[in-house]
Amino acid sequence: MKKHSPLTALFRYTAWLVVACLLGMIYWSSLIQEERLQELREQVNTLERELQTIPENQPIAEKTKTKSLIDPDLKNLLEDDPFFTETLPKLLGPKFRPKGTLRLATIGNPENLHPFSQWAQVNEWIGYCEGAVGTAKFGFYERLAQDFAIKMEERKGDNPDETSFWIHLRDDIFWQPLEARHFPNDITLAPHFLQKQPVTAHDFAFFWDALMNSHVDVPSAVTLRFLLRDITQVEVLDDHTFKVVCRLKNGKLSYTLPFYLAQLRPLARHVFQYNPDGSKICPEDATKDFYRTSSTWAQSFANHFATRVIVSCGPWIFDGMDDKEIRFRKNPDFYSPVHALYDGLEIYLLETQEALFRDFLAQKLDICTINPQSLVELERYLESDEYKAQNAKGNSICRLDFLARQFSYIGWNEKNPLFASKKVRMALTLAIDRERLIRQNLNGQAQEITGPFFYGSSEYDANIPPLVYDPEQAKRLLASEGWVDSVGDGILHKVVDGQKLDFSFSLIYFVKDPRAKINCEQIAQSLKEIGIECRLMGMDLADISAAFEDKQFDALCLGWALGTPPEDPRQLWHSEGANVKGSSNMIGFQNAAVDKIIEELETESDSAKRKQLYRQLHAIFYEEQPYTFLYTAKATLLSWSWIENIFIPKERQDLVPGAVVEQPSYIYSWRR
Repeated sequence: MKKHSPLTALFRYTAWLVVACLLGMIYWSSLIQEERLQELREQVNTLERELQTIPENQPIAEKTKTKSLIDPDLKNLLEDDPFFTETLPKLLGPKFRPKGTLRLATIGNPENLHPFSQWAQVNEWIGYCEGAVGTAKFGFYERLAQDFAIKMEERKGDNPDETSFWIHLRDDIFWQPLEARHFPNDITLAPHFLQKQPVTAHDFAFFWDALMNSHVDVPSAVTLRFLLRDITQVEVLDDHTFKVVCRLKNGKLSYTLPFYLAQLRPLARHVFQYNPDGSKICPEDATKDFYRTSSTWAQSFANHFATRVIVSCGPWIFDGMDDKEIRFRKNPDFYSPVHALYDGLEIYLLETQEALFRDFLAQKLDICTINPQSLVELERYLESDEYKAQNAKGNSICRLDFLARQFSYIGWNEKNPLFASKKVRMALTLAIDRERLIRQNLNGQAQEITGPFFYGSSEYDANIPPLVYDPEQAKRLLASEGWVDSVGDGILHKVVDGQKLDFSFSLIYFVKDPRAKINCEQIAQSLKEIGIECRLMGMDLADISAAFEDKQFDALCLGWALGTPPEDPRQLWHSEGANVKGSSNMIGFQNAAVDKIIEELETESDSAKRKQLYRQLHAIFYEEQPYTFLYTAKATLLSWSWIENIFIPKERQDLVPGAVVEQPSYIYSWRR
């Protein structure tokens, strides 16, 4: 066999290596070309989709104009907010750089992150990652500041029964790319999901269409639809301008409408109109009102692949979620550098309030809000040697006490014949010792209330005294309505349509809230003493939501979070929601006098007259007792000393002159 010299072998090996490299480069080049072709195809598809949104009679050049439709002679309904443009930058100083991760916690684990989630926590997280037309001016109520819109103008039209608001958006807001790592391996995302996309007026119009689609029947959508009922049309004028047409009531604009209008937000149409492979969910969507009416799309929206993430365009970007936590990271593209003052944000999903408090004391959390039951444990910990040693190192606990903007109540379903009479509902309230609940179960850290408005506000009538615990008077009221124990079994009954009806009902509460459980146990015992059987039913949030939505319950012991003023009582109390599935009027309350006052209140802008109307409502609620209003709890916010800039705005007039908000904000804090 002929042998080759080492030099020849080396030459042949080198030649084969060069050929292999060339073949590899050719293959690699073909992949790059294919990828570029795919990107080009997607860009063409994107352009086609954008062109479809242009009315036939509108020149393409007009579509790219920005801010050209602003009328400088019209008042801007959105104010500048000096807290973000002046105060906060001054507090931070020129050398400030965001650092570290803010660690928080919440109770429970939502099933998904749907844009119309019924979970309050999910809506709060969406707020971190998105924005809206406007927002409440920091430290104030009933004053709107700029957010995604730079200007909101009111323009009168030819129709005397309508007015319109022109919304002029910023042109520097972008949807961040979706990330493949947030999805299961069997989902392959089309290229356009992986690219930044501008937030445009079309996204706001898409949000409106989705919200108005009656087939999107989740409770949060039903509630928003109800609040925005006076909006008749949302029309895109160009990429950064849209017009909202609103109906007037007797020639007057609803007082609350501009505040609700400012809450309009974008919905990522480049995501929620598409399947993962980039194909349209509904290719036949060319008609103007398609997404407002399509049941097919609504069904897909309910289970869309992107409801496992939050499509982000705000100060924070969704960074993943599992069974233990949800994560966010600072958005470097966001127009304001002071709306996210950490590198990251982590929110741990815990089972109980006790676990949350323990993690805070173990320094696994930077901030937490504790309930009154934990105050004794807090005081004990502050006296411990462990805390004294930490304090000596400069790690101390800072505390802020405040009255939470919420109230606890028992709602009586007025569709149930047991609770149809206001005398019976009055008796139930008289039979419940609310002072005892506050004293024993909340360490005295709550304010007994008599109505649904925030205690201490101008809407709340502090001159109305709480009903004093009086079981004997409760028995007399019940007897006057025919409820007696004629057979001696300890249970009141009444003959209705020839049938004996026992006064026996189920009281639902959130099973993971130990305070609710203790309260309900005492309430059941108090009712038993006057001859009423109250069966307790602890449920999780999903089951409570289903009962709430379908109005299939006897009574509920829950809490109601109050939004920022102006208070709008229609959502809870107007008769038009009494028989609507998923409406907040879940007890079926109907009262003609209340309806009339609510309707007057909606178009009244004079503050003194509004106060008088609220007080009239409060008096009727006191007489009708649709709820047994229990209390507004005091909250305690704790933070470790390495977190700065947590304060109650009303108490820092030096930072926010004229501020009226009495609850602390921590999202604009930073790590020392």
